Amino acid sequence: MYWQDTQIAVVECDGRFFALNGWNDECFDRCWECSSKDGKRFDSIVGDETYRIWCDENGVRLEPNCFGAKDSIEYMYKVLVPYSGAANSVNGEILRAVLAIENGESYRSGAIKFINSHIDNSEILTLLGSLKDGDMSKFSEFKSMVESHIYAKFLANEFIDNFVDFEDLAD
Repeated sequence: MYWQDTQIAVVECDGRFFALNGWNDECFDRCWECSSKDGKRFDSIVGDETYRIWCDENGVRLEPNCFGAKDSIEYMYKVLVPYSGAANSVNGEILRAVLAIENGESYRSGAIKFINSHIDNSEILTLLGSLKDGDMSKFSEFKSMVESHIYAKFLANEFIDNFVDFEDLAD
């Protein structure tokens, strides 16, 4: 195993590279395969499968998760949104920020700032402006549009490293 300069731990298994994600006290249960390594960084995610990875007396163990992602927003959340702390990807942090707005968390202003700086869809930004002004009447529409936007990127394997915790942007 080696650490990348992106703070994402990566393990090599039979010549394949996997970004570790989703530690649940037994294994990393939401890992994804990296297409290759360029120096110490991977360039993209391979496919839409996730894997469980753990280490035991036989070494590093790899097992594909049994569910697919072809039409599952829930799966996307499981892959991109961490159990705690900032997400490894910008798309994951956007979803995490949407959940913070939905739950009325105290870091709402930071969530809005993060989304505003990372989404260029004018319809989403218009709805975000309403949320910023305190009008939550169109939140469901906003959330659905953001999820669709991120899901399209998720299926296209667009992965951009994230180095910002939206909570740090809060007023």
